[in-house]
Amino acid sequence: METTLKSQQSMMHSTVHAVNQMTSKVSDSAYDKFIEKLQFSYFGIISMTILVGSILGGIASMFIFQNDAPIWQAGLVMAIAMANNVAAIGQAPLKWVVNIFILCTLACTFFILINL
Repeated sequence: METTLKSQQSMMHSTVHAVNQMTSKVSDSAYDKFIEKLQFSYFGIISMTILVGSILGGIASMFIFQNDAPIWQAGLVMAIAMANNVAAIGQAPLKWVVNIFILCTLACTFFILINL
């Protein structure tokens, strides 16, 4: 009975190990490799996302208010810029920080171009 239990546990362990290897190979995309390379300069990335995200958010807000656009545009830009700052200051995982920064950059650029 005891040897059967040990053999079942070892078989489950090897199955779990094989599944983990398969999922790690599947999830190794170019983007994941890029994030791994950025991990070395985590605090530099955080400081740059705060700086650039805040500047873009301020510029987008300026254009929105200058153009007398609907207030929801300003609220959306400010919310996205603040989410960028919260993720960076709260030291979220690097993938979150980079993804929210990309969202912030795209959204702010979009609203800048709309309100030119």
